Amino acid sequence: MRHLPLLFVLPLLLCLAGCPADQGGDHGHDHGEDGHAHGEGGHDHGEGGHDTEGSNGVLARFVQADTQDKVGYLRLKLHDDKGDLELWLAKDAEMTQPFDLPLDGTVTVTFTDKENKTTTLRVRNKDKNEDEDGKATVREGKTNYFIFPGDTGEDATWLKGADFLATVKVAFSADGKDYVTSPFVLRPHTHGAGKHAHGEGDGHAHGEGDGHQH
Repeated sequence: MRHLPLLFVLPLLLCLAGCPADQGGDHGHDHGEDGHAHGEGGHDHGEGGHDTEGSNGVLARFVQADTQDKVGYLRLKLHDDKGDLELWLAKDAEMTQPFDLPLDGTVTVTFTDKENKTTTLRVRNKDKNEDEDGKATVREGKTNYFIFPGDTGEDATWLKGADFLATVKVAFSADGKDYVTSPFVLRPHTHGAGKHAHGEGDGHAHGEGDGHQH
């Protein structure tokens, strides 16, 4: 009979020991919410990175036509708002070493999936031939910068639009040698609302702003 009170105390102790279990469940749920929020932030970062594509135009290698020797690189940029083309030639992919042509030289862009329609790029002028940043590109009577349509009055409306897409190849001659590229895809640099370098929206505007030049 002396041990009889323990039978009443033991169930009470077992009940108290089981009470903290609910706290662990609540903590696990809160942590899950935090993890979800972090995932949303990662998605936004990815969206911003996508917008950097194509903002400086398309980089392509050109070779000497008869030997297929690799000679240099070009960057071709199409602006969707006016349909105008800009092209730079260089010896290196970083475009730091100009590959110059005579000022009366021309560069032909052939749109292979547009019934082989062509455009001819020429210098802006023979004085300084300023690029889109206003920087003179004439060096000892030569330049590496060419545009279309310039002041020729040729129709460029067929190149306009943010949805324009074409396969092109580029060709030009210098010092009696012909140079060509393999076909590559040309997409425009867009100037529409929300896509311009100064457009609203942190991710989208930042991506375009890194490469757009004026």
